[in-house]
Amino acid sequence: MNAALAHAGVPLDLGWNASIAEWLAGIFVAPLTIDAIISYRGEMGATLFEALAAEPGCAAGAQRMQSALNAEMSATAVARQLAIAFTQLFDGVGGAKTASLYESAYVGVSGRLFQAATGEMEELLRQSDVSTDDAFREPSDHLSIELALLARSIRHDADRQAQAALLDDHLLVWVPAFADRCRQYDRTDFYAGAAHVLTAFLTAQRATLPLRRTAKPRTGETLCRSN
Repeated sequence: MNAALAHAGVPLDLGWNASIAEWLAGIFVAPLTIDAIISYRGEMGATLFEALAAEPGCAAGAQRMQSALNAEMSATAVARQLAIAFTQLFDGVGGAKTASLYESAYVGVSGRLFQAATGEMEELLRQSDVSTDDAFREPSDHLSIELALLARSIRHDADRQAQAALLDDHLLVWVPAFADRCRQYDRTDFYAGAAHVLTAFLTAQRATLPLRRTAKPRTGETLCRSN
């Protein structure tokens, strides 16, 4: 991957970090396909997880993801297991034992969707002159949308103040609580590992932005309710 990025003229640090953000966004969009699992269980996957493990704080999470993918069962069985876990964790089927993929569920006083965070993310998307795919009909504060915007900002070496704001005012406000719920309720350990990698990656990415700023105050408590 690094060679391809260098050939394309993308600075390796920027290209690699953007690729991590994009990859994590994809993990939380939909369950993995059988073909993807077969690839992850092969040489490509070994290389990927080795590289992830070398990132600050990511080793334990990368190991958990890889172990779940390499469970002693067929790729089809792993795909089925992960699809069930995805549905239970992220689609609300698990009742109280879920981990919402939307920022609105963790901030404010109600824990309901389509709250202030959604409007704020819509405004950030407009300011960046980007829009979501018509096929992905999710509120703008969906985790994968926030990560995709971060990846775009990193890849284009956008205003570092804007990157810091996206991390301080959005992703780092709620992703730690999201990761805690994944750790508690993911029976496969794959999504718990992915959330661990995500939290460590965001924290490390923020550390690359030597900007001191005050995070925008939030009202209410951080929570995630299942109604």
